[in-house]
Amino acid sequence: MNRRSKRTSSFPDKKRAKMPPIKETIVADEPSRGIFGFFRDFGVRETIESVIIAIVLALMFRAYEAEAFIIPTGSMAPSLQGQHMDLECQNCKLRYRSGASKENSETNPKQFVDSTYCPICQYKTKVYNTKEPDHKSNNGDRILVNKFVYDFSEPERYDVIVFKNPNDGKQNYIKRLIGLPGDNLLIENGDIYVMDEVEGKYEKSITRKPPEKLKNVLQTVDDTNHIGERLTDVQWPSRWQAFDGSNQWTIDNTGENPVFRSSAQPEPHWLRYRHYQPLKNEWSTISSGLLPTRFRNNKLPPGRLIGDQYGYNDGVYQDNEALVSTQNLGLHWVGDLGLEFWVDIQSSAGTLMFDVVEGGVHFVCEIDIASGKATLSAQDDASEAKVTFQNANGNPVETPTGKTKINGAGSHHIMYVNADDRLNLWIDNKYVEFDAASFSRNGIPIPTYSAEEPGDAEPAGIAAKNADLEVTRIKVLRDLYYTSVKGQGPLGSPVSTENETGESISIIEGYHRDPESWSTAGAEEFFTAKKGQTEPMFRLEKGKTREKDQFLPMGDNSPRSLDGRVWDGEKFVERDMLIGRAMLIYWPHTLNKPVKYFPNFNRMGFIK
Repeated sequence: MNRRSKRTSSFPDKKRAKMPPIKETIVADEPSRGIFGFFRDFGVRETIESVIIAIVLALMFRAYEAEAFIIPTGSMAPSLQGQHMDLECQNCKLRYRSGASKENSETNPKQFVDSTYCPICQYKTKVYNTKEPDHKSNNGDRILVNKFVYDFSEPERYDVIVFKNPNDGKQNYIKRLIGLPGDNLLIENGDIYVMDEVEGKYEKSITRKPPEKLKNVLQTVDDTNHIGERLTDVQWPSRWQAFDGSNQWTIDNTGENPVFRSSAQPEPHWLRYRHYQPLKNEWSTISSGLLPTRFRNNKLPPGRLIGDQYGYNDGVYQDNEALVSTQNLGLHWVGDLGLEFWVDIQSSAGTLMFDVVEGGVHFVCEIDIASGKATLSAQDDASEAKVTFQNANGNPVETPTGKTKINGAGSHHIMYVNADDRLNLWIDNKYVEFDAASFSRNGIPIPTYSAEEPGDAEPAGIAAKNADLEVTRIKVLRDLYYTSVKGQGPLGSPVSTENETGESISIIEGYHRDPESWSTAGAEEFFTAKKGQTEPMFRLEKGKTREKDQFLPMGDNSPRSLDGRVWDGEKFVERDMLIGRAMLIYWPHTLNKPVKYFPNFNRMGFIK
């Protein structure tokens, strides 16, 4: 029964008006009054219960289903970013990322990146981290990890996994899964091989990244949409030309970016690529308005080899510690290359042709414009390598074919990549299936060159036969190069500890930039060093129990990844140390355009 307090007073009404209002007595079980009554309100109670349940479910989800992690370092760049800067080259306007994971570390709490270099034009950007918003380092990618998936399915090669460091169980690591239980592994020529023992000898077979994962790890070597005013001002030679002197191709430089046009002719003449990337020490000459001396005669020099340069690593901290041990363009030759280009086919018939070169072999794709039929071939005029295409059953196929969506005149986006001894083709982002695209070859690829057949000095090309074309943008791509050695040598080190040959930087540079040296006596020894091995480098056991199965993880940023190749203690990850598979980048670093803290939608998505 409710009871209400009685108001009693002997004061006149005017005096009563100046007194504070008399409080009412509240019945304890009245639901809309008092702190206890507030919690007894059905709606409030339901809300609180829902929040508690949500927290419990979230904790259970974190413990058993998925968990959020932040990437601290750049060992998985370019796939995943650690602490880094997102910069725009002041010369060619390329947007690129540079590692900064040493900033504010425990050992260097006030150490910042002083400068970085554009991975395409090598232009130096001075970093002003207190003045320029884009020069401040960003935290690493925030990802979700599926902790449940390996309870129902086996880990697959080239998955991105999160695991406990086998030498420090308190540390969580993220790498790409390279080796599976029972594997005998060999790292050779930047690729991963499994070696099976047959009659007392090991036979090796290459492992191949699935196409969707391959696309995710490709790195840009050159892009005709990013040349730069300073290079244009000194008339830097176009990296894409008809170097054979033919007039089939013309270059229109009147617009913001060059346009390449081919007129219909019965015989194909090639628009080819030479790797004319500026060296860092040439920029003082370029900035003074002059071409470097190597371009000052009437004859253009041949192109240099494409190396395993990682733009993410290419910077200098304020203590002058360089992230790379050479001012040049990578210490290993990368033969696994690709092309990406945008083409407007202006004829209803004819043939579109393009190729990439590895070890003197031209891997050519020809597309019949009228029917869309694509044909692959391996043309070898300079080396003695014998290439054999094989179907899924391992049987040889002389002329692999596939069907594309090209059907007469039209505009298309084409990507063509030679990686892991397989040719991969995408037309308008759709993968083209061939009856045979994988291949094997005799021996170890060695770059070839002659004045008549430039080979690896012109490692990519585009041509047409009986068709008019207009190409508006061309990119040169490369695959990851997995090194078998540890880390990078210090700045100024006479011997690079990261190169498989163990040679000095000057010798490495000499071979890479001088194609005429490729036919010398020492070239074969240099390019085959630590290759052709007959024993595996790593042997992974299937454990006595399933939980003790061994896995080998490696980082995509091979020169800067402390992974299973180089751990001092236990080199393998046992199954019971697996946390899960990286599933999703749910929040990368934000952008300052078009407004500050604008979400970086392009990098949100599933991890491949």
